[in-house]
Amino acid sequence: MVVRNSPPSLSSDRTSIEAALHRSWFDDPARVAFVNQLNQAALRQSPTLQRVVRLAAALAGSASAQISLIGDAQHVPASYGVDEVVSSGGTDIDNSLCGVTFASGDSLVVHDAQAHPWVRDLPPVASGAVGSYLGVPMRHSDGTLVGVLCVFDVKPTAWGTHLAGALEDLVSFAMMEIELLAVVATTSSSVVELTSVIQRIVAPASHAIPEGMQISGRYRSADVGGDWFEWLPTTGGLGVTIGDVAGHGLRAVAGMARLKAIMRAYAFEGHDPAAALDLAGHAFPVDDDFEIATVLDMRYQPTDRALHYASAGHPPPLILRRSGSFFAPLRPGAPIGAGLSSVTNQSLLLLDGDVVFAYTDGLFERKRQDADHALAELRGAAHEAFLASTSVEDLADTLIDLGLSDTADDACLVVSAV
Repeated sequence: MVVRNSPPSLSSDRTSIEAALHRSWFDDPARVAFVNQLNQAALRQSPTLQRVVRLAAALAGSASAQISLIGDAQHVPASYGVDEVVSSGGTDIDNSLCGVTFASGDSLVVHDAQAHPWVRDLPPVASGAVGSYLGVPMRHSDGTLVGVLCVFDVKPTAWGTHLAGALEDLVSFAMMEIELLAVVATTSSSVVELTSVIQRIVAPASHAIPEGMQISGRYRSADVGGDWFEWLPTTGGLGVTIGDVAGHGLRAVAGMARLKAIMRAYAFEGHDPAAALDLAGHAFPVDDDFEIATVLDMRYQPTDRALHYASAGHPPPLILRRSGSFFAPLRPGAPIGAGLSSVTNQSLLLLDGDVVFAYTDGLFERKRQDADHALAELRGAAHEAFLASTSVEDLADTLIDLGLSDTADDACLVVSAV
């Protein structure tokens, strides 16, 4: 296992530079074998990883971006703006900027590569191919360093102060995809291993939320399914997404991971809920590799207390209010993968103390009861739980254990207090 180090101070002395870099990590046989196994998991066919590098370049305003896995050599499963001959893999680690980033154990920010003592003598810099570079390490969920996500340009660049943090967010869902593909590629993978990956995919990354808000989510696994949720900061507010990919097993999990990643990318890019769902509909057309998925996408703006939301076949958010709880008015579009249809943005003003409750159908569906009656039961039970709750954490615990459904399906929920 490779642990994170504090960023070492820069020095132009070669002995000091080499002392700050941990090149022995390159030769750890267990780590190399593990990364080589990851690299064999059909990563170059992953549209999610390709989207990650395109988004990284867009966030940085750079000409190029790539994901590198560092095993017995530097292999590049996804790249943007990089010559295909270069990106096809097998680069010498000792002569690459990603190799230096990897050996440092932390982010490497290079505004002017010709002036940077750690990289100025490397062939890509000496040849003029790289004038600036920013790389962020990629770690497996057990902490092992496996690679680097980087952006770079031919000219010197004053990288933004928050860019490394933004790339770390992208790394988190790139690693979800890599770990999932590795499990899928291993025929001996157990349900326990797959469930472990699902738990990591479902759990949102840690993000700051707007002042005065509280949020919590829960996931209950009944089978290997495709339920998921996400929240992340958006411009001036918070985005919350919840979805359910039809089916069970590897196919549903793979669809869930890719749909979650792509919805997160659209939120990062600043799309509103309806636009994000429309784009997802184009990204997942009707085909044999993806069934259908329902998704509810929401944005909350604290400045005007407005909840903006849109649904692709997903049930409406429940607004928990002490004077009486109600389902938000909803005009849902078709589920993702069921054919393109128009998705409409809707808005609702929230009051102080309101809680927005989003959920998947595994929480309320019953085999011999229509959806309207099941939702009415959910509203009543959730309202009682809300009145008795002491915090969003307490409320989330109570809601996930309501026991209203008899379908033995996965379920997840998000509660956000404003």
